[in-house]
Amino acid sequence: MTGAGTGLLFSPWLWLAMPLIVSIDAVLPIVPGDELVMAAAAVADGDLRYIVLVLLTAGIGAFIGDQCAYAVGRARLRRGGDAVLGPRRQKAMDLARGALAKGGMSALIAARFLPGGRTAVNMLAGRLGYPRPQFRAATLVGATISVSYAMTVGTLAGRIVEDSPLLVVLGGMALGASVPLIVGVPARVVREVRRRRHAGDATATATTATVEV
Repeated sequence: MTGAGTGLLFSPWLWLAMPLIVSIDAVLPIVPGDELVMAAAAVADGDLRYIVLVLLTAGIGAFIGDQCAYAVGRARLRRGGDAVLGPRRQKAMDLARGALAKGGMSALIAARFLPGGRTAVNMLAGRLGYPRPQFRAATLVGATISVSYAMTVGTLAGRIVEDSPLLVVLGGMALGASVPLIVGVPARVVREVRRRRHAGDATATATTATVEV
């Protein structure tokens, strides 16, 4: 984030930029919505009014952005066609489809913490015609949790590198980016153990059947 970007954190314009950027981030994940929330929390320095305003404006932006992503998916449903997705976005969409089918509202909340998962699952919910009242309830809870999470990460970053706003922003981004990786590694290990266990059970069953024959 440039000097102008860090200056925004101390400007009244922040309260207009925050919901706008966070809402756009829900549809276009390349927009640094979460990073802005982290950066704002990092420089709050215990100012309760500032913290509450960040929570409210970011939460409103996150909720509105989720509804926009749902509307995009709904529009594609009405057109009866899908956009051509790249391999990474297609993979995220496939994972979101499976999660939404199994988890429902809990999947809508959990997907926010996966890279690209929030956008994919929200658009997919609209595309599949997921009930709007349940979607709104889930995204209201999800927006509150995800913004609180981003603010917590930003606050921790602010305590680690409190002398430089730029380092605070970079530290918040690094902490935020590391969490999905930290969570993803154990998940992959568990999946691999289960896969090998199932493969071992299948081999044992086949061997037993051969011996009996």
